[in-house]
Amino acid sequence: MNDNSCTKGIFPGDIIIKNAIELAIDDMRKNPYIIDDVFASLIENPLLNKKYGIKEVSRAREFILNNKIHYFMAGRVDKEAFPCITISIGSSREDDSLATLGDNTDIVEELDPSEIGKKITYIIPPFIPDKYDKETGIITAPEGLEGYELVRGSMVAIDPETGAGFIITGKSPNNGIQIAAGSDLTGSKVAIVPEYHVYITRRERATSKEVYNIGCHTHGDPSTAIFLFSVVKYCLYRYRESLLEHENFQLTSIQASEFIKNQAFDIENVYSRFITLTGQCEETWLKTPYRIIEAITLDDVVPESGLPGIKILGEKAPDTIIPECEPWITIEDDEK
Repeated sequence: MNDNSCTKGIFPGDIIIKNAIELAIDDMRKNPYIIDDVFASLIENPLLNKKYGIKEVSRAREFILNNKIHYFMAGRVDKEAFPCITISIGSSREDDSLATLGDNTDIVEELDPSEIGKKITYIIPPFIPDKYDKETGIITAPEGLEGYELVRGSMVAIDPETGAGFIITGKSPNNGIQIAAGSDLTGSKVAIVPEYHVYITRRERATSKEVYNIGCHTHGDPSTAIFLFSVVKYCLYRYRESLLEHENFQLTSIQASEFIKNQAFDIENVYSRFITLTGQCEETWLKTPYRIIEAITLDDVVPESGLPGIKILGEKAPDTIIPECEPWITIEDDEK
């Protein structure tokens, strides 16, 4: 199994951006010196200091600290309230430069059968053993028990009535199934279940370029829209690593629109400026769950040996084959 972490599902960018801006502005309010830093150029720049200076910074700080900022998921605002920030979903495009054949990853996940509505089938359904020797830990299966040939070490013998399980360490002669000596197997029946009680699945992924539009809207004084826009832009820069990249929105870039008097609202003198936030995200999905192969049987019999085997096209046996134990028969040319 691979333990690599991976973002799961489809990227909910509008929700993540909304929450990120809310958290960022709340943090600013708890630490007003950050608001001062947003507008520091009004003090640091000698020309701006003469006209605006600390007085304008104080106005901006008062506006951010003393006004409730409303957050809406656009395109529809059910109740107009100002100042407000709107977040809307823009375009989304898969990044072809990061595509892979089969959307392949090396990430494999385990799924609990109860969570996906699939059962783990028995290797051998409940059966009555011929006997059980507690001293040796050998369960003797009935002659010709279907599925006995599949039993392997690390599978589990269970009492189907109590659910008590005992790890199988191997087989013994005469249809024996070996568990730890002294195991208290008291039920009248025994069942054999797989070692792995899970389903596994591959997680595949794609990388997308996402675009979101963030609107900063105020009513009345146009300068308040500039204050709100500056704070939101600062937030997106300052908290980009902790609130966007940490949540799988990578390589973000910002583009801003012109400052407008917005006629889309029902009241007059609403001023707006929009930020277009572009970034890259990873989206993933699960393939169909499947079981881990723990044992196989070979139904075909190699004619010359009378033993189970697999026919492989080849003129000579590989050096790793031990002829006495692993029959190798070359397929004749007319059979190829």
